[in-house]
Amino acid sequence: MTWENKKIPFAVLSIIVGVVFCITSSAYCWQTKDPKLAEDYAKMLGFKVKDKVGKVAPEIKPGMTIDGTNYKLYPGMAELLPKSLYSRLDPKSYAPLAPIKIKETDQYHLGRGWMDKSMQTEKTIKIAADGLTLEGYMGGYPFLHPKNGVELIQWADNDYIGDTFAMRPMRLRLYGRDNKPERELRQHLNVVRYTGCTDWRPEGIQPNPEQINYVISGTFIFPKDISGTSYVRKRFIPANRPDEFLLFIATMRRIRRMSGRDTQDPLFGSDLVWDDFNCDWQKYSTTDFPNDYKMLPPREMLIPTYIDYDWPNDRASSGFKDYNVDESGEQTYLNFGSWQRRWVYPCEVISKDPGYLYSRKILMEEPETCMIPQTDRYDQAGRLWRSWVRDCNLSQNGVGYMEDLIDIVDHINHHRTILDFKGHKNPLWMGTDYADLRFLSKKAK
Repeated sequence: MTWENKKIPFAVLSIIVGVVFCITSSAYCWQTKDPKLAEDYAKMLGFKVKDKVGKVAPEIKPGMTIDGTNYKLYPGMAELLPKSLYSRLDPKSYAPLAPIKIKETDQYHLGRGWMDKSMQTEKTIKIAADGLTLEGYMGGYPFLHPKNGVELIQWADNDYIGDTFAMRPMRLRLYGRDNKPERELRQHLNVVRYTGCTDWRPEGIQPNPEQINYVISGTFIFPKDISGTSYVRKRFIPANRPDEFLLFIATMRRIRRMSGRDTQDPLFGSDLVWDDFNCDWQKYSTTDFPNDYKMLPPREMLIPTYIDYDWPNDRASSGFKDYNVDESGEQTYLNFGSWQRRWVYPCEVISKDPGYLYSRKILMEEPETCMIPQTDRYDQAGRLWRSWVRDCNLSQNGVGYMEDLIDIVDHINHHRTILDFKGHKNPLWMGTDYADLRFLSKKAK
């Protein structure tokens, strides 16, 4: 790509912008397959996101494309993007953003099972005496209308991922200080929910004497030197019970138990830290690396548009060719097909333990889908360290979820990891075997 090098006279640029301003966006729109559910869902939330946005920088409208050649003409972009993203509009920055194509705001929703469980939960949910553990959680939103940081952080650990999903594969594409490809890792990743299920297994997995909330497991398949390495991480409901995290190291034929400090390490030289999986995978505890949680004022911001396709298709075969990773030029660009205004609830997580790798994190929670589309993480010196931004692959009936593209940038060391996914939403064949490390290690042979 060469757009960052173009010199466009201001008068010509103004004409171009004026024309684009009047063009109706032709970008993909996430459209519900169940209009009645969409209306019921909005009533449950008390609003539609599209009715809450448009007040910040109203001059920035659907149909416009903003990039490194013209972003300074629109100072309102600094209000619609966190600094970690806005600074990357500068073509001289590390890992500059691809052009941002703006479309109108879609109305998202999840499934009726999620909605019904949310309304049941609202009648019984509370924070336990320890100040952090959830009690009375049936599924859906932990708190429909969170009033503080402790309530909002429950969204991060109970965000919508379906009852199961299978990444086949999850690609970790690594880039160096020149923002050019270095190497790639691949794994098969599995998620099995035990409690709070809302889709095809509404009763969850019973019996569940260990009080497992969910399990994430995986097996690395590439490159050869790590192929077969597998892991299982069990997340328990009580806040004071640490995760059970086992790692099978294939080359040594040994099983290693991972501690709370081990989960702060990156995966095989990438920018993906174990505790950062799914935008946030830290075990929130009252004893191990405890935090303070602060709900910041809701805000409007630009977020990549969600798309919808399922296994065995991929983005390109499903028609989403404008969602891609372009490595053809001097810079690598991650192209999201479009961005749109969204209403988000920011949650600030402030570490009480200086031994933790981050001093604080800002997690943007998206209320229509209970997902985290963007995060910023700061080191113990207070410097912006890592930022994430992603789209999502959400079924248009609200039932079924898969990751799509995630951009992780290390702003201090100038490293980058792009997570690139293909997978199966809510696979019915996935059971508790995928919470068994020995089962995974045998499959890896």
